[in-house]
Amino acid sequence: MVSLRNLRFSILTLLALGVFLSILGCAETQYAKEKPATGDIPYGKVVYVDDGTCPEGQVKEITGGSQDKRIPRTVRCVKRPQQ
Repeated sequence: MVSLRNLRFSILTLLALGVFLSILGCAETQYAKEKPATGDIPYGKVVYVDDGTCPEGQVKEITGGSQDKRIPRTVRCVKRPQQ
């Protein structure tokens, strides 16, 4: 049998988790104005650059590579992520 105290704790925990996730989901995507220098983006990190070189409504998506693993960073134009 579930006690009222345990039920309240579970409900409060779920509410706190919901608030945390909603705040996390509202994080605004930030855009750089120019492409970062080679080696400035950590491996696997994604950076968006709005430098006007992609078609309208798109931004440059740069994913960091690894010089140690000989993996080049990738650069492509993608639809502007939703805010």
